[in-house]
Amino acid sequence: METFVVIALIGFGLLAAELLLPTGGILALFGIAGLVAGGILALGSSDGAADWIGGALITLAVLSGISFFFITRRVVRTTRFLPKLGGTEEMVGGEAEARSSIDPAGKVFMRGTLWSARLADGVGPVGFGDKVRVEAVDGLTLVVRPVTTPAGTQVINSHQGS
Repeated sequence: METFVVIALIGFGLLAAELLLPTGGILALFGIAGLVAGGILALGSSDGAADWIGGALITLAVLSGISFFFITRRVVRTTRFLPKLGGTEEMVGGEAEARSSIDPAGKVFMRGTLWSARLADGVGPVGFGDKVRVEAVDGLTLVVRPVTTPAGTQVINSHQGS
């Protein structure tokens, strides 16, 4: 197998890996460099088909570079101003399970951690095992409301009162 074929295949593999991995364009740069190197080696080869293969590889490298440039710019511009959610902010809207009765304060279990919780204004008590939805985070206390079904009834866990 010709050397330019191996280098071009590695370049294609790196470009494919860039689409699947969050490397920020590093693999794309190496993939494009591999295609250019494979194209240059093909142009210097004595193989009859290598002349057009070399030109095709270099053209493909240029088109890939332009595509990755514009796609990367678009992705960065789109995600730059999105709110960065982390920690407790991303818990709002999630579900937790009551690990004690909550009337008006108690404990809930969410994402592998036991949290202090208090009921949101205007809701009745929650029993052990009931599902609740986090409405807000106040310091290290979750403000919760019972999860209701579409019919408006509260979801009650089967092991309530255990």
